[in-house]
This record gives sequence, C-alpha cells and structure tokens, in this order.
Amino acid sequence: MSAFWTYTLEFYRRDGVQPAVIHLQDARGADVNLLIHAAWTAALDLPATTPAGAAALAASVAAWRETAIEPLRAVRNALRPGVAYVPEEECKALRGQVLKLEIEAERVEQAVLEAGTVGAAGREAGEPDPQRVAQNLAAVAALNPAPLSGADRDALRAVLAAACLGASVAQVDAALASMT
Repeated sequence: MSAFWTYTLEFYRRDGVQPAVIHLQDARGADVNLLIHAAWTAALDLPATTPAGAAALAASVAAWRETAIEPLRAVRNALRPGVAYVPEEECKALRGQVLKLEIEAERVEQAVLEAGTVGAAGREAGEPDPQRVAQNLAAVAALNPAPLSGADRDALRAVLAAACLGASVAQVDAALASMT
C-alpha cells in the first residue's frame, strides 16, 4: 500500500474530515485527493504547495477524474434514491459495488499524485506546521477563483484542525486567518 493512500485512510477517519472534504467537493468542485495531499505533503515537511503547483497537480489527474472518478460518482449518486421498478435492495447492492470502483479510482489518482510528489519517497509523516497546511490548502482552494463562503471556511478549518492534531485552537485559527 502506498504511503499517501495509507495516510489518506487514517486522515479520512479523523473527526470532521469526511463532511468537510465532501462539502468542499460539492460546493466548490474541490478534488478531495488534492485537499488530503495538501495535508500529507505538509506532514512530510515538503516545501509548500504554490497555486501553480496545485494547478499542475490538478492537471496531472484531470483526465483520470473526468474519465473514471466523476462518471462513477455520478452513477453512484443517481442510484441513491433508487430507480423506478428496480427493487431497492438491487439498487443498494449495485450502488455499493460502484462505490468500491469509485474508491479504487480515487486510489489510482492518489498513485499518480504520489508519483509526482518530489521528495516524498522514504519520508515519514509527522506533525505538520499549521501555517504550511494552511498555505497548501489555500493553493488548492485557489483552483476555484470564487470567494470562499463561511461554510467553505468552516470546512477548511476542519481539514486544517484534523491535519494538525497537536496544534492549539489559536494556532489553527491563526493559520486559517493567514489563508484569506
């Protein structure tokens, strides 16, 4: 299992991460893998991600997202309410299978991102600097030029806090304030 994928599985289980990244995905079109990558590279103490670096990362996985991840997500979401004349348990079972494929497609995207992350090989994730995480998240958030809403800021704060478990509330808030 790759280091980034291992980090992601642990990070995604942290308090508040799932609803925060899903909000940013749904409200801003954010790539959840890029958000987690921002936290991971900060935890590896790699140089901060710039807006140009975030754009290059996004471009490296854009075709895969458009070809595999987004269509699978669309099918999974379309099955959520059920389909006329199809038994509910059939839709639910198929939706679960599509979810497994979607997660596998996300893992493939992460492999591409990890392969393109200079200096990541052989490093162990540690406690990141909240300012570095904030800088990385700001670079990813800047992929969408629309202003951040209050809910977007709350979601970014949740991701930042989850990435920096050893940071105080004041440190997280100061890092978040530096993003805007």
